[in-house]
Amino acid sequence: MSRRRDITVLLQQQGFASVRSLADAFGVDTSTVRRDLEKLEAQGLVERTHGGVVPVRREEPAVQGPPPGTHQPEKEAIGAAMAERVLEGQTIILDSGSTTLEVARHLTHSRLTVVTHDLRVGLEIASKPSIHLVFIGGELLPSGLAMWGPTSVQQIETMRVNVAIFGADTVTDDGIFSTSSYETELKRKMRSVASEAFFVADSSKFGREALFRVFGFEDFTAGITDATLDPIRAARFPVPIIRAPLPAPVGPQRSSALRSPQPRRTVSR
Repeated sequence: MSRRRDITVLLQQQGFASVRSLADAFGVDTSTVRRDLEKLEAQGLVERTHGGVVPVRREEPAVQGPPPGTHQPEKEAIGAAMAERVLEGQTIILDSGSTTLEVARHLTHSRLTVVTHDLRVGLEIASKPSIHLVFIGGELLPSGLAMWGPTSVQQIETMRVNVAIFGADTVTDDGIFSTSSYETELKRKMRSVASEAFFVADSSKFGREALFRVFGFEDFTAGITDATLDPIRAARFPVPIIRAPLPAPVGPQRSSALRSPQPRRTVSR
């Protein structure tokens, strides 16, 4: 059941939740949540405590996303395409995620301010002396590398930026969705302080299932994906979907074909 899966993901991120808060988050009554928790506890995924539930800590999370490096060439192409659209002198917000991290890696500007709440993105920007970093504080998500919470929202409220760049767990015909609701308020606050916004998502994210709707397409100037996405499908969205081309592979056969043929020697008799 997808709700039980999402409860497990939520607990991995938050570390603790009450039965009431889970019921409110998923729009069900407390007795339904208790039955879900009984099933999850029997599977060894959660541990019920007084007043709530906590995840069972393991070296490998019970519910996890794609392994690191999945669709890496696509993400690199998307990161480069998005970075090209960032102008010198702008202030941008970079959301958390592996694709926005690729955007950070491709930023080579000499005058730029980057705001982020993601530790990996922050470290990447910190390695670029010409780019000014503003890091959003708060609480660290237990199973992630991003900051969140009231402190993060309060910091964002005081800002005004040119461009916000968001990742996506899922892109559907209805908008951008997430598997967790915990960063939803922060992401929407980021969008509210930005003049325009883009989303970046590799083609595998299109059409997947997720629970929480974060944005509608009316919130975006455009989306950037990779060229693997069917162009007919891309054209059906209400905003432009830019398909970043992947670099052509250079294998042994291609390398040898690129070499100029050597002239054949002839021997005079």
